This record gives sequence, structure tokens and C-alpha cells, in this order.
Amino acid sequence: MLIAIAGLLAVFSFIILTRLLWLNVRPMSNRTIITLVAALLIICLAVLAASGRLSWIAALGAALVPFLRRGFALLRYLPWIQHLFAGYQRSKGRQQHSGRAQPPPADAMTRARAMEILDLQGNPSRNEVIAAHRRLIQKLHPDRGGSTYLAQQLNEAKRVLLNKR
Repeated sequence: MLIAIAGLLAVFSFIILTRLLWLNVRPMSNRTIITLVAALLIICLAVLAASGRLSWIAALGAALVPFLRRGFALLRYLPWIQHLFAGYQRSKGRQQHSGRAQPPPADAMTRARAMEILDLQGNPSRNEVIAAHRRLIQKLHPDRGGSTYLAQQLNEAKRVLLNKR
């Protein structure tokens, strides 16, 4: 019964919000009504989503639809947001490059680094290198959820230790 009431209230508040926000020229006079109806809509959709009667994605979409008309005005701020994000990325890059030792490039793989990557000690035999590579590549291969960078590093380490060119 509670689910049916929540569903009816959600539909009712959705219709009211849509009419107030899409058809009314001056919504400031109805600010209190809009706030109350929006809160009612969000609560009803939350009840429906929590009960499993409505997907949370659909509930979020339904809660945002009445506000879309006003949301399109925010698109004019998109270049400004992109500019801020680019500045953040640049500052993040400067922090990474300052004060930290950078790993050598992939083409400059040393024997010591290869031993560290494959977790080997001393002077490993050919079979030990192959076994260590196989064990790690099975865990870190991109087809199994690993990254291409790690797989490339493992392959390069194996190549260096086996002296293949």
C-alpha cells in the first residue's frame, strides 16, 4: 500500500513540478511550492527505489527531468569548467614531476629493474624467468583486468633477462 501511495505521489509531484518549471514564466513567486513538491518527488522516488520497484537510475532521471529547462542555461559555463579542469591537470602534472624520481623510460629497462619487476633474486635461469613471467602475466594481463602498461613492463623485463633483441 505504501508503495502505491509513493508511486501516485511521485507521479503527482512530477506533473506539478513539470508544469511549474516548464510553463511558468516567473517561478520565483512559487519558490516554496517548488521546493516542497521537489522534496516530495525525491522522497517518493527514494522510497520506490529502496523498495526495488524503481531502478535508482530511473529515479534519478525522473527527479532531474523537471529541472532540465533550467539546466540548459548551465551549459554556457562548460568552457569555464573545462579551463579549470585543464589548469588542474597541469598543476597535477607539475606536482608529479617536481621532487620525485621518475622511472626510466620503457626502452631503458635495466637488468636490475627487470629483476625487480619479475620479483627474481640472484642469477635466475631461463626457466625461472619464464615461470616468473608466466605467473605474473596471468594475474596482470589486460584480458584479465590488468593494465596494458603492466603487461608491457613484464614483457620488456622478460626480454631483457633473456637477452632477446
